[in-house]
Amino acid sequence: MNADANLSDAPAIEPDYVRWLDGLWAERLLAARDRKADLSIGILLWPSFPMMSLTGIVEPLRHAADFADNSRPLHCRWSIMGAPGHAAVASCGIRVQADAPYINPTDFDYIAVIGGLLPHLRAAPSKHRDYLRVAASAGVAVIGVCTGVFVLAQEGLLTGRKASVHPFHAEDFKIAFPRQAFSTRDDFLIENGRITVPGGVSILSLMTELIGTHCGPDRAAKAVHQLSLTEHKGLSAFDQGRVSSFRHVEDSRIQRAVVLIESRKGRDVSPEQAASMIGLSPRQFGRLFQQGIGMTPKRFIIETRLRYARFLVENSTLSMTQIAFETGFSDAAHFATAFRQKFNQSPRQLR
Repeated sequence: MNADANLSDAPAIEPDYVRWLDGLWAERLLAARDRKADLSIGILLWPSFPMMSLTGIVEPLRHAADFADNSRPLHCRWSIMGAPGHAAVASCGIRVQADAPYINPTDFDYIAVIGGLLPHLRAAPSKHRDYLRVAASAGVAVIGVCTGVFVLAQEGLLTGRKASVHPFHAEDFKIAFPRQAFSTRDDFLIENGRITVPGGVSILSLMTELIGTHCGPDRAAKAVHQLSLTEHKGLSAFDQGRVSSFRHVEDSRIQRAVVLIESRKGRDVSPEQAASMIGLSPRQFGRLFQQGIGMTPKRFIIETRLRYARFLVENSTLSMTQIAFETGFSDAAHFATAFRQKFNQSPRQLR
């Protein structure tokens, strides 16, 4: 038996697993023409902000941004913005200095507002709110973290959308915004360029989703793996299903097949190619995949493409024809039919 066969049969040992994810990503990067950051987030800190919300954004980005245990912001980028010399004091008393001015918001994929204690929401620099309004007007997706959801509501940026609010703040939110729809049961909600997340460990679930969408599931898998979260099945608020279904599969060959499929967003890969990549016959691969994932490889590939398509429908300005092409469908009609079968509404209705 050759070395490659031994590797495909071996369980994923932690250092080897991370190196394998990095190697997969490196191959993809070499083929990429555009080397700009795959995911960039600008951060606005309100006075008495929760430190966990800040680290919950930055740490997953840090692990996804570089190879191995390095921390260079190569393929994910983040900036804490403010006027020169501005610093925000966290609720724990630690001062955090802004490391960038108010950068053109269109340079970011997202602007994250991390709110603080409710009595301090009006104490933030007025330029923070000015910048937030400019970013939203420019079509940049805005994230309200913890009581940052209150800030978005105060600025009228949640009109016609439902917000995800921490149960502890539910009554205050209801009193402050009696006509605003909200939920206390979601780790996060993404609706038409607005993202709301109640803070705590829920921020990790959101960051896994964003990293997986922009950088690929291999990057999301590395971030989660490095944060030592996936093996703790009792972790309640962290939605392990969003990480990727492959982490619940014991067979490392099927794990790798799923990562390969998702890293390509379901495009340019067939069940036969995936089987060949992991050293299995198509028949054996199909049987093991069905056992581990609960659907055929072909169906999983289609659903992966549709999940990416839904993200583009909700968060991009691409036309339906462009989205159909981007996600590997032959034309908009075939795309619309598959989309309706999966989500019970057309892509135009969802948008």
